[in-house]
Amino acid sequence: MKIQIDQSRFTFDKTAKTITFLDYTTLELCEILFIANATAGVIIYDFTKATHNGTVSGNVLTLTYDTTSMNNADSLLVFINDPAFDQKTIIPKDNVAAMNVRGVAQKVDRIGFTKVISNNVDTEFLNIIGSTGSGQAVNQTGGNLVITSGTTARSETIIRSINSWEGGIRLRAKVTLSQRIANTQTFVELVDVIGDGLAYSIGSATAITVTFPSGHGFTAENVGQSMYLGGFAGTGTFLSGRYPIASVSGNNITFTVSAFAVGTGTVSAFGWNYYQLQYQGTSATTVNFDTQRKGWANGVTAASALSSLTGHLAIITGNDINASFADQALTSISGTGIPTTLKATRNENVPDDVPLRLQIRVINLSAAPASTTTLTIGIIAISNYSASDVNIQDVKLMSPQAALPVEILRATSNGILVNQGSAISSNWAAAPYIATTANTGDTGAKTASFNGATVTNTFFSGIQLMIKVGAVTGTSPTMVVKLQGSSDAGTSWYDIPNATTATLTATGDYSITVYPGIKEVAGVATTGTTAQVDAVIPRTFRLAFAIGGTTPSFTLTNCNFVYLP
Repeated sequence: MKIQIDQSRFTFDKTAKTITFLDYTTLELCEILFIANATAGVIIYDFTKATHNGTVSGNVLTLTYDTTSMNNADSLLVFINDPAFDQKTIIPKDNVAAMNVRGVAQKVDRIGFTKVISNNVDTEFLNIIGSTGSGQAVNQTGGNLVITSGTTARSETIIRSINSWEGGIRLRAKVTLSQRIANTQTFVELVDVIGDGLAYSIGSATAITVTFPSGHGFTAENVGQSMYLGGFAGTGTFLSGRYPIASVSGNNITFTVSAFAVGTGTVSAFGWNYYQLQYQGTSATTVNFDTQRKGWANGVTAASALSSLTGHLAIITGNDINASFADQALTSISGTGIPTTLKATRNENVPDDVPLRLQIRVINLSAAPASTTTLTIGIIAISNYSASDVNIQDVKLMSPQAALPVEILRATSNGILVNQGSAISSNWAAAPYIATTANTGDTGAKTASFNGATVTNTFFSGIQLMIKVGAVTGTSPTMVVKLQGSSDAGTSWYDIPNATTATLTATGDYSITVYPGIKEVAGVATTGTTAQVDAVIPRTFRLAFAIGGTTPSFTLTNCNFVYLP
């Protein structure tokens, strides 16, 4: 875990250029992430730079950077990676009853199709329920699961996972269809399983009776609720589908159906609860999204998705009575990332925390499709996580409009160096705790007063501004740099009290640090010194440059931020 080391837990020797970590007997160089001298306003350790690297022996880091001009009592920001930190205990103050909280790794199951298998699936992950439908075929080839629909009416193939998941679930599936055609349906879903190989008896065109296992729990109170019947094997005329319960008598449950014919055999019952994607109809970009809780559903939402003919990554998320369907393109243009687009949501009739299995189904309806459709599943990943409610002891519940003030002690977030005016997301993606310094749009020769770019602070408490002035010309040139905030997203601006340099007249390195609890230091004009302000950086801020003198010119070679946790 990345943590910030408290000033009392290390010693700094400016002459020897060493930092000794008191809580450790040994450290690896790769575990030391970032060190900045907040008093001097400079970075003294950055493993990405040869001039700011170092060596470590035991618990002592020897810096490459020359610190001899600094003071041993300077305020240092030190971040390391401590793999054992999450096992340490922090005792609450004043004997307040509390429970230690730790992060739990998200469980991710990836179902791959790396094995080449003919007429079957990898039984380490999946099973074919019953048998492959008449005229249909199932193969694993080229790293994909490939199912062909055939052209036989009422034919169906069901493939189901061995494992189940419950609670918070996120399903990702790469889905490609060779065509979108009438009378063929494809389902990618998470369902509960009531039973397989259950005896059925079709008594009429509108009624089928299924014998459920003992202890099934269904009673007359469940009449009107629906589930899926599929994987038929036997005589009569039948069609896989979602059917309502008409009556319950002991272990025999009768469902209302349509256009069946008398016969007997076995059937699977599933999907009393489900998350479901349906690929049906002729539109390549339409995907039906649906959820069901205990037999009740709202009906499908016809979502406009990326083309299923070229393929997309379908994403189902369900957690805390909310569900959504989103998708991604399979490839992206270099440098743009792969955006996820929300397509449909549900906030009712979302499954409870019951065991759900992955299911892939291909069905031909009562009229035969004109030609065969090929379904290709490239990868499936299922994430399972549990949502935990947290109550703060002896704190009354408040409305969403009344925020709870929170003080974070010993913050363990990461310092992130970003460029003024650049998007934080690009720098965050480049490195989770350190981004390399780079010139910004505020660099170059500045001859008149100006305001820097508007910057939005997403989740940090403080900031350290570092300015490097490379050249100064003109008669009596002066420059003052202020940090400004905005309470209305950039319409009006105010000076952050004391967050300003003194009047600068010479080349050098200057800085302004704003951080809650830091020792206040007034801005001075001496190179290598800093203004330090005990405050919280606002959400919207910018720099204001006041330039004076006769034909002044200040060349800014660097103007960067270090975000502080």
